[in-house]
Amino acid sequence: MKCWSALGLCVLVWGCTSEEPFYNSAPTAWRFLVLTDAPALQLREEPGSKLLHADLYVEANGTPMGDPPSTAVFFRNALYLLLQTAALEVLDTASYRRRARIALPAPAAGIVFPNATTGYLWHPTTQQLSVLDLLVPTLARSIPLEGSPRWAVAAEGQLFVLDEANSRLLVFDTRSLRVVDSLPLPPRPCTAVLRSHGSELLVLSTGSGDDTTASAPRAPRLSFVELEPLRLLASIPVFPSAADSAHVRVTGLVATPEDFAYVGTSAGLLRVDIRTRGSVRLLQRWAVQQLSAVPVRGELWIVSAETPPRLIIATGTRAEVLLSAPLPEGTRAVVPIP
Repeated sequence: MKCWSALGLCVLVWGCTSEEPFYNSAPTAWRFLVLTDAPALQLREEPGSKLLHADLYVEANGTPMGDPPSTAVFFRNALYLLLQTAALEVLDTASYRRRARIALPAPAAGIVFPNATTGYLWHPTTQQLSVLDLLVPTLARSIPLEGSPRWAVAAEGQLFVLDEANSRLLVFDTRSLRVVDSLPLPPRPCTAVLRSHGSELLVLSTGSGDDTTASAPRAPRLSFVELEPLRLLASIPVFPSAADSAHVRVTGLVATPEDFAYVGTSAGLLRVDIRTRGSVRLLQRWAVQQLSAVPVRGELWIVSAETPPRLIIATGTRAEVLLSAPLPEGTRAVVPIP
């Protein structure tokens, strides 16, 4: 079994410097989008469990969305909705009116933006990338890959693509539009984040809790990859209990520039000291369905795997809870509004 789909939502980076909370002033209200199975695009506000708009998409466009979204990503003045079917919708963030609906060669697992005019989508089932022209917007071309792309990170004119099936990192050059290098990784890499200095990539790999094809128990691992020259610096298990780690499912990764990585799992929220490449600590025993972050406020956003699910907003290196509020049944993902 692969990583939960919430991994495709968002992996972000913010700054902190010590064991003290790195943001001390919570906003008076949080507004966010909720993607539901209906499908619907809700606008909610906390505290108070306020439903501001039951379906922004219908209100703005006059018709239902049609297909449930698997991922939503804000970029500049647009919201990109990846639908479970092979389609992408581009909405204006001021009005939520649809700018474009683009047919894709296959369902996309995620989207990344290497610059202001281009987006790249990846398609695991057909083993290819799609290039999106953001100015029109339209699909410019599709590019086959020898592998199954699970995640991608953009930096310095390159895409660093996780090939889950072959357990490797592919370096894709966006100028020549080809793979120029590769690196073996621990089995089943599923998500990654670029550190703020841009020279190192953190890669999270699933354990046997996510991989039913594993021949032996295997712990999830966090790998440290140097980008120039391309090499694996270290790889560590991310669950403090070796006996339990093989049964843990991983659900997300965020990181600070210098200090810590936070890993969402089915058994809790973990903190890894990335300065020493070790010292894994279980911070909270939440069953994490989705993990994302709001960098400018130093907040972790967690959707818990309860029935019904809950939204937990936490801050500080110890993940002190600022808010815990119920979410509607059928919640697929939560998207913080920038």
